Amino acid sequence: MLNTDPLNSRAIGAALPPDGGNDCIPIIKRLPGSVLNSSPLGSWALNASGGTIVIGCDDGPQGTLFDPLERVEVYLLLIGEWRVPMSSFQATMRRTGKSFLQAIVPAGDSILPSLEYGALMQVQLGYYYPSADEYDGLETIALAPLELIRSDEGPTRFTLALSGYGDFPQAEPRERVLQGVQTRSVNQGVRRVRCHVDLLLRPDNYAVDANGESFHVGQIQYFVNPTSAAMEVIEVGNG
Repeated sequence: MLNTDPLNSRAIGAALPPDGGNDCIPIIKRLPGSVLNSSPLGSWALNASGGTIVIGCDDGPQGTLFDPLERVEVYLLLIGEWRVPMSSFQATMRRTGKSFLQAIVPAGDSILPSLEYGALMQVQLGYYYPSADEYDGLETIALAPLELIRSDEGPTRFTLALSGYGDFPQAEPRERVLQGVQTRSVNQGVRRVRCHVDLLLRPDNYAVDANGESFHVGQIQYFVNPTSAAMEVIEVGNG
């Protein structure tokens, strides 16, 4: 019969434990999904995919109910040595000329005293392994010195907009195939492709469009917020 145990300790239709064994009560940890760096020092990153981990029964008869979530993709903001929460960012990384980065920081009143003008801001993209509480494969996709700090305060919020301009370091030679191409436009012979964010593509690399055509990358623009992440790859020749 279903749910005959005291206080419905087993869900409807749940399998019975093995004969002679004890019930397994797993530890269930809920990941925060798209919660934006809500933990101290941004330990949960922008656009984390979320999910549920079942830690399982260490010595229970059923063992682990299913494999824990392997990894989630994360964006992290570093300012100097500090990992700072952010709710969104946009950036334009250029092959030549000054690159631009702006990040929006919620609850900025707690961060503001630690900020120093000229400190290097970096946005890193990589992976977080919840079961091990570890980051891996982090790559800096955008950077600039902190030059401007703007605060916006309301009855229940104190938000910072942090921005700056700087030179993007020369990239290693590389060719990357663009994934998830959404739009493509050509203006006076210069291609612009909007697609999924690529962990390794940099200005001065070569990008391979979904139609198989390769082009030299002059700029990469990033647009990342709680619900979406995309980049626009612009061919050399557009400033």
